[in-house]
Parts: sequence; C-alpha cells; structure tokens
Amino acid sequence: MKVVALISGGKDSCYNMMQCVAAGHRIVALANLRPANTDELDSYMYQTVGHQAIGLYAEAMDLPLYRRTIQGSSLDTSRNYSVTEGDEVEDLYELLHLVKEKEGVEAVSVGAILSDYQRVRVENVCLRLGLQPLAYLWRRDQESLLSEMISSDLHAVLIKVAAFGLDPEKHLGKPLADMEPHLKQLSQKYGVHICGEGGEYETFTLDCPLFKKKMVIDAAEMVIHSADAFAPVGYLNFTEIHAENKDADVVARALPHGSCPCQNAIDKMTEEVEYADQAQDNEQEFTSNCDLSCQQGHDLPLSCSPKSSKGYQWISGVNGLQCKDLGIQGQTSAAFKRLQSELDNRGWKMTDIVLVHLYVRSMEDFAPLNTVYKKHFGINPPARVCVQAPLPAGQLLQMDCLLHDWTEPPEEGCFHQREALHVQSLSHWAPANIGPYSQALRVDESVFCAGQIALVPCTMQLVKAGTGTQAHLSFSYVKKVLEAVISGLTLAHVVQAHCYVTRHQDIPIIRSIWDSMLRAAEEEKDLLWEPEIKPAALLVIVVPALPKGAAVELHVTATQDDPAKRTSCHMATKVARVSVECHTVASADMRSASLSLSLAVSGDDHEVTGVKDVTDAVAATFKKATEKMNAELVSLCARVFYKCRHSLARQIVQGLEESLRSSLGESSPSVALVPVLDLPGSQILHLSCWLSL
Repeated sequence: MKVVALISGGKDSCYNMMQCVAAGHRIVALANLRPANTDELDSYMYQTVGHQAIGLYAEAMDLPLYRRTIQGSSLDTSRNYSVTEGDEVEDLYELLHLVKEKEGVEAVSVGAILSDYQRVRVENVCLRLGLQPLAYLWRRDQESLLSEMISSDLHAVLIKVAAFGLDPEKHLGKPLADMEPHLKQLSQKYGVHICGEGGEYETFTLDCPLFKKKMVIDAAEMVIHSADAFAPVGYLNFTEIHAENKDADVVARALPHGSCPCQNAIDKMTEEVEYADQAQDNEQEFTSNCDLSCQQGHDLPLSCSPKSSKGYQWISGVNGLQCKDLGIQGQTSAAFKRLQSELDNRGWKMTDIVLVHLYVRSMEDFAPLNTVYKKHFGINPPARVCVQAPLPAGQLLQMDCLLHDWTEPPEEGCFHQREALHVQSLSHWAPANIGPYSQALRVDESVFCAGQIALVPCTMQLVKAGTGTQAHLSFSYVKKVLEAVISGLTLAHVVQAHCYVTRHQDIPIIRSIWDSMLRAAEEEKDLLWEPEIKPAALLVIVVPALPKGAAVELHVTATQDDPAKRTSCHMATKVARVSVECHTVASADMRSASLSLSLAVSGDDHEVTGVKDVTDAVAATFKKATEKMNAELVSLCARVFYKCRHSLARQIVQGLEESLRSSLGESSPSVALVPVLDLPGSQILHLSCWLSL
C-alpha cells in the first residue's frame, strides 16, 4: 500500500516506517503536526519537542513532507473519541485529508506502542478517511523492541527526560544505544517504561536505514522545564542542525529477511507442534441437506433468560425466517428487525449488547451478512463469534446475544467499567478485526472475547500451517487480548471456553495445546491449583467451516479473580443407557460460573427408549448443579450443541427447553440450540451455560 508516515522525529515513528517497508508497503509521504510559537506543546497526542528539525526529514528521505500547525487542544479526553470541534485530533484529520488528496495514500504509519488514547484517535481519523492504520509496534515487548531498534541501525538521541533516574545534565543528547543499559536498570528497579511510553523520555532519530542522508546536530541548548529534585524535566532545543550525505555504499533497506515478529512467533510454534500437523486429512463430508427433524417452524418465540442482579440478560434464537427474501441480506435485516422489537419490548437498546453468537448456514454469506450487520452498531461494536453450522433448511443464520446494563449505582468508592477493545490497526500483536466486532468487551471484572482464528496479524491472511500451529496461534491471540483488556489476566482466568474445529481427529491435539498453555499461564503467575480445583473445561465442537477457511476458532469468557481459589463440582448419572456428566466452575468471588453438561451414548445406539426420561434427567442434573453454587447466580444461556445426524440428540433437544422451564421455573436460562457435525468421544449433546450475579 501507499503509506504516509506520521513522524514526530522520535524513534517509534521512525522504526514503524522501517516495519512498514519490511512488510512490503511504500512510504510516499511524511506528515507532522507542529506546535504554534513554542518549543514544546503539552499535548496528550503528539511529541512536539525537536519539531525544529523535522523539516530535514524530507531531505533525509527524499520525500514530500506535509505539516500543519496544531490549532486545537485536548478537549475530548475520554477513552472513546467523538468528533469534537477545536480538538487537536481534528488537526490530524485535516492534515491526513490533505495528504490523501495530494498523494493518494491508502494507509498511515503510526508509532504507538502502548497508548490506547493515541491509537483510538488515529484509528478514528483513519476510519473517517478510509485509510488503514499500520501500528507494527503496538503492544510489543518493550525491552526486546528497544534492543531490536538499536540493532537495526536506528541512531537516536535523547532530547527530553522526565523521570526519576534521568538527569537532563547527564542524559540529554546521549545516544539511545548508550542509554540502553541504564534504561533497563531503571525499568527493573522502578518500573520505568523502557521505551518511554510513560513519557519518561523522548528521542530524535538522526539516522536509520531508510534515510538517504543523516542528520548532524551542530548546536543545541538545554531547557530546564521543571527543576524537580527527584525527576527534573528538561529538553534540547536544536539551534543548528544539518543533513549530510551518507557513505555511497550505504543503501536504504528494510529489515533483514525473517525478522518479522509475526513470522518468528509462527516458526517457533510450528516447531513445537510439528508432530501434530502430520495427521491425515480425513475431513468429514458435510451435506447442507442434513436431516434436521428438530426444525420447529418459522414463528418460534425468542428464548430469554431472567435478568441478573448485575444487569445481564441473554436473548437466543434470533433468525430471519419471517422474511420472504430467501437471501442472506434479507434474512439478516429481518433478524435485526425482530431483535430490535424484542429489545424495545424489554427496555433494552442495541448499544447494550456486549456479545453476539452468530451461526451461518454457509460461510460464503459472511461478507454480505456483515454489510447489513455493521449498520446496527457504532464505533465499538459487541464482541462476536461466528461459525458455520448445519442449520435447518431455509434458515441462513441464527443469532443470540448477551445484553448488559447496570441495575444500580456502584458501591461507595467504586466505579463501573464497560470498555471495548477494538483494535483496527495492522500490527504484529494480534489480528485486527475482519468484521464489525470488537476483540473484547469488558464489564467490570468480566471479559467477553471475540472468536480468534489464526490470521497473521501483519498481513491478515490465514497462516499457512496445520491445525496444531493454528490452535497455538489462536490461543496465543486470546491470551494477548485478555492481557490487553485487564493487565495480568491470563488463560487461567477463563471461566468458559469453546473451541470450534473442522475435523474430529484434531480434538486431541487441540486439548493438548490448551492444557500446555494453561499450565504455562499457571506457572507464569505462580498459581498452585489445589488438587480438587480444576480450571474451566475446554469444549471442542466440530463444525463444517470457519471464517477465512480456518481450522480452529477459540472463544472464551474470563473473569478477574484468583483462579486458585475457585470452586468446582462434578456429578454423573446414567439413564436409559445414556451417561450424563456435569462439571461446574465458579469464580473465586462467586460472581460468575460456568456449567458444562454432556450426554454420551456408547456405540451407535440411536434407539434409546425413554427420551423424555433422558431429557428430564438433563434438566434435573442442571438444577442440582446450580443448587450447589451461589444461590444468587442466574443461569443466563444454556448453549446446547447437538449432533445433527444423531436422531436421539434431535429428539432430546425438541423437549429440552420445556423440561428446563418445568424444572427451574422462572430461573430457567435462555436456550440456544446449535446443530453441529460432531462432539468429543461418544457425546451426542453438550450443554454449556454461563452464570452470573
């Protein structure tokens, strides 16, 4: 893509340009925002110290430089930026609008590493202009990133210091390479961000492999902004600086081949799971005309859970069968119309949705469905999991959603949190969104993640590797998303986990990789599980297809608690040659839990007498399991995966919701019936339920 690079003169914006070139993009222009009548502007968004020398960048790179004087200020400082007249973000909009008009750029290089504030605002501007943000440094490990910058022949000097342990007299003007040991020491001792992400220091890049000329500082004056005894703040003001030719044999280059962090991680994972990818490709044949005698007509009422004390409610069974239009867009529009009507009746708004489960009859409908879907949500849409399922004939989609709104104000001294992680920049961190959804939604201590597949973040293409590598990569993305939403959150904090796969024979390796990554998470946080306490079980479901042709998609719900203090329960029974097993895991604070209930039939025994007895046993086991947990927990969604080809499974699900309501009364959960190709072992049905206060 043709890229305009946002430059501040600092190491981060410069190194991100190098990453863009390494990824195959072409820098065609530079852009910079400068302060008016001052050396440095106190800005939330922009580094402005050293702006006097930015003009030399155009000469050094032989590229056009577009500059604009910052006229606005930081007016909208909320987490989610909205267009605000007079805000400094609008200066960025005007600048990039001009560059796009003049240069025809398609993407923007931005050097954000950790600042959500900065990333959200750049993404807001890019979305409005139809540009793709490229943030290849986003959430990189800062220590390794700093070393990588230095070893890549990026030569920068410190031009501002503002942290304990950094002295203007000693450290201003020193090369970044010379400062690396001291910065590491400060990071280890005092938690200083080694790349300066906390504003501890700022740099100016004098040379890098992309420069045709290097910059030389002839004279500079030190300005002490604050003579604080512990953390004095000072910066350099360049009074004389010039660009000079580099040695003739120095040719501008990108990063060395093989240095892409995404590819390095993938190569390592591939080595670890190589043995798993030797499996024969015996993918099951899927026929869209699978006999689904459980089809129950067009006008079934939606299935709704009670509303919990914390303000959660689940609505299931939304489809577009009322629509006479047989196409996916018509059915999607009809489904949203039906959903909106239900929300109106119950006092909800579309913005209250935090998580959507979307099942489609054909993954080929993914793109046209999204065209309609995205019209119903704003800048931070709900998290979403989308897979193909063998839905009844004529039904092209099925949707269910979790809603939330607080029922009462927070306790004194506390506050409510609802935040979306909606990263749209291409990076080396984790995939940007391939549809209208957020990577995760946080509601207080709970985190609802979107489904993750094994896309290479910097290219957004499916990794060319087997199931083992895809699983490892998908799971690692979920891990990164959890950490990004709540610092310190790991896979050990997962309460409910569903992994969708397209081949039954891959189930063992999926479980093996999940277990190994859980153990790693426990060791990393020094968690010692009590023998009787188990982490949330991973349910593996075989479906016909996943987005982008992926082999694995992982979806989890997690909670911020002490995993070592969770409680669990297991019970089992047998009725009419059907084994019923139930596992529950409750969070340490007893505010949320998961219930996993499976039915297994030995051999190919489709003909089991007493179907109602089995169905009632499921409801009775469900009730017994919930009675062993916190009485205030509300069962919100019973997601029932059942083998579409198994006649007994189809008979059971026909009467399951009625049986649950008969047993549980008003506390019965919403029931989402999901036909699938297969389940682990001899299971024919698996009910997975999330519970919350």
